[in-house]
This record gives sequence, structure tokens and C-alpha cells, in this order.
Amino acid sequence: MAPKTTGFFGDISKIKYEGPDSTNPLAFRHYNPDEIVAGKRMEDHLRFAVAYWHTFTWPGGDPFGGQTFLRPWFSDTMEAAKMKADVAFEFFSLLGSPFYCFHDADVRPEGNNFRENTRNLEEIVDYFGQKQEETGVRLLWGTANLFSHRRYMSGASTNPDPDVFAFSAATVKTCLDATKKLGGANYVLWGGARAMKPCSIPMSAASSTRWVASSTSSSNTNTRSALKARS
Repeated sequence: MAPKTTGFFGDISKIKYEGPDSTNPLAFRHYNPDEIVAGKRMEDHLRFAVAYWHTFTWPGGDPFGGQTFLRPWFSDTMEAAKMKADVAFEFFSLLGSPFYCFHDADVRPEGNNFRENTRNLEEIVDYFGQKQEETGVRLLWGTANLFSHRRYMSGASTNPDPDVFAFSAATVKTCLDATKKLGGANYVLWGGARAMKPCSIPMSAASSTRWVASSTSSSNTNTRSALKARS
């Protein structure tokens, strides 16, 4: 099946390596993915990935100003999420990026509760699976956004509110499952707003329940201590 074309990038064609003397602004001058370096292709050494948040979700703001980007997919609907996926995978293909990576909140609409978030994530993961088959682009890693929503104002796995802690741990599990389903090479336990100790785990060794339990065991102790101090 041929990759879907959105028209978002106009007549731009796939970015190719043209060598150091090229004057084409849309060409690689030094990155040649097929060049053999120490017995491996350059692409296999470098494993570039496009970050979904930075490229398609960031609103273009800074600490002194608000949103400056007006993207057509900036709305909390599944239709917009799929439009963003279409544009994203076309971008990955044009750039020749072998991988991409994401937080759950980058790719799904925000629901009213955990159940809706999970349902939305599962639906968009199925759509991502189709896009991966169409383009050959693979997932390098997935992770959970445990910092942007205001529920995490006092932390995630370190939050003294047991409801927020449970929401956080369950969200990590759904993201592990999503990453595994998409064939991700790794899963990132991202620190964020005091969410957990940052690290990366290979998905070939990941059992989502085991990793969530081991990653949050120390935070359980912190939560119990905090609740005891409040009582």
C-alpha cells in the first residue's frame, strides 16, 4: 500500500544525500544513510528519530508568550489526531527518518478520565500500526506524559494523592503496552515533573506489569510516608 499523501508539504520530495558540494537546501550534504562506517551503515549507527511532541505537538510558546503555531490538528478529537498522524508519517518518510518517538499525550485526544484516555490511545495505536506498515518507519521508544496535565502539579509517581499515583502507574502500563504493540525498540521512563527516575528499557525484555511495579516501588514508600505525614 502506498503511503497516504496529505499535501501539507506541497511539492517537496524525499530528502536525499547529495554530497558536501550540493547547494540544495533540502538535501543531506554529510549524512549518507547507506555509507558503511566500521562495518555498519551510517543509519544503523545513528538511529535518528523524530520526536512527535517537539515537531507536531509543541504550540510554539515560551515562558514569556503564548501559542504561536496554528496547526490544523490542534484540537482534542480523534479526527485531528489521525490528521496529525498522516502529516507526521509523511514528514518521517520525506526526511528519511527510520524512527519516531512519542508521549501518549502527544498522539491521543485528552479524555475526561483514565478509561477515555486508554480507549483513545488504543485507537490511535492501531492507526499508527497501519502507518508503520505503509511507510516502513519504526517506533524507537514510547513514554508517558506525567507532567503536562494539572493533575500532576504535585508530581506523578511521587504524588501524595493515591488517586493521582494510581492514575500515573496505570498510564505507564498502557504506554508500555502501546509501545510493545507497535514494536518499539525501547520504552523510556521519563522523569518529567518528578514522575520517576529517567531510564530506558529494551522492549524485548519488558513485561509491563513487572516494569511498572519495579519502577514505582520506591514511590509507593514515598506516597505512604506523605499520607502518614498528612494524617
